[in-house]
This record gives sequence, structure tokens and C-alpha cells, in this order.
Amino acid sequence: MYDLSKKNWVLFNYLDWNAYFKRNDKRRLEVDFDKENELSKEDRDKIFKSIAAFQVGEHSDGIYLRKLAEKFAQKEKEELYPETMNLFIKEENFHSAYLAWYMDHYGVKKTEKNKLDKIFRMLRHNGNLFTEISVLVTAEIIALSYYSALGNVADKIGSPALRSICNQMLHDELPHIVFQSYTLSYFSNNAFVKLFRKVLMDCTTLAVYFMYGNILREGGYDYRRFRKENIGYLNQSLFIVEMNGF
Repeated sequence: MYDLSKKNWVLFNYLDWNAYFKRNDKRRLEVDFDKENELSKEDRDKIFKSIAAFQVGEHSDGIYLRKLAEKFAQKEKEELYPETMNLFIKEENFHSAYLAWYMDHYGVKKTEKNKLDKIFRMLRHNGNLFTEISVLVTAEIIALSYYSALGNVADKIGSPALRSICNQMLHDELPHIVFQSYTLSYFSNNAFVKLFRKVLMDCTTLAVYFMYGNILREGGYDYRRFRKENIGYLNQSLFIVEMNGF
């Protein structure tokens, strides 16, 4: 598990985050398929169900989130927040594109619906930026463990393209957690809020492991390790919120 407190991101404000996302936007991954070998049916069955689900989850038009970002910026007088959020949404859509390219390479049909993603979007769209961001950061924490596991599976099946995608996801998702946690520091962080976030994390962890436990186990994550890492990142997020509390 990564220690987020050792990264300089924990000291960033929105000016810093805006500059960070702009720099990152100039270094997009170019997925190299030249060294890919054909995957066996067993390997395809093993990885593509979860990849298809996460490909849908990473994609967003961002319309709802942008509206909330505009309201937040006006209230808190944080003029750079909407533009910074747009850059974040763009980066998330690149994540979706990387997975889509990988699926296209192997002729795997993409899906437009996913039960877990539908539940996430229903939770987020309640007219409140706090809930929206809380759900987003929960998903990003889950993604860290998932892409760590998927990267291990990529090594096992001999897919350097998938490994490079997972490395890029891990590179991007770590600061995403800190960025979203910084925004959460503008809101109350009382005992009820902490309980809400912990219950949300536990329920999400259980749901994801129930649906995609096979790929997580293949990548070295039994349920105990999966939950421990997720709760560990949540605690780091709560610490960042506390540290930056306004």
C-alpha cells in the first residue's frame, strides 16, 4: 500500500492541482500492442468481465459534476476549481479509453450498462458535491487495489500492454485520491461523516469483491487484503481532510 502522506500532493491547493493536471495531460499513455501475444480463451474469460465493467465506470460526460463544481466555486470563491475538475474528468475519460483500446485489440465488445456503476451514479446524483466526491474517492480507492491486482494478472498472462495500462492507472489514481480529499476538507468531517464514508467503503468493498473476486484473487488479493488496503487508503483520505480542514 502506498503512503500518500509522503507525496507533495498533500500540500497542493487548486492552483497546484490545476498545474498538475495540465502537466499530466501532456504525458498520455501510448499503448504499445506490438509485443502482445494472443490470449488464451481461459485468460480472456479471466480478465475481460472486470475490465469491461471498469471501462464503463471510468467514463463520464461530467455534466452533473461540472454543475456542482461551478456552484462550489462560487460559494467558496475558488475560481480555478471548475477548470481543474474538467481536467480531472478528461483524465478519467482517458482511463476509459485505454481500457477500450485494449478491448478493441482483442475484439471484445464493450458494455454500456453495469449494475455497480449504476448504483454509484445513483448515489452520486443527489444534488450534493460532498456525496458526489465521497463516492468518487471511494471508487478511486477501490481502483487502486483492482489495478494492482490486474497488473499482477497481466504479468502472469504475459500482456505487457495491459501491464502498462495498469501502471498508468496507478500513477493517476493516487493523486486523484488526494485531490478529492482536498475538496472534502471544505465540508464537515464530524463523526457522522466519518461513519458514512466508512460504511460506504465497506459496502463497496464487499460488492466489488462479490462481483470480481476471481480476478482480485488471481492478482493476489483475498478479501482480507482487499478490505485492509481499502480501509487503509480511506484512513489516509480522512487524515488529509483533517489536515486541510477549513
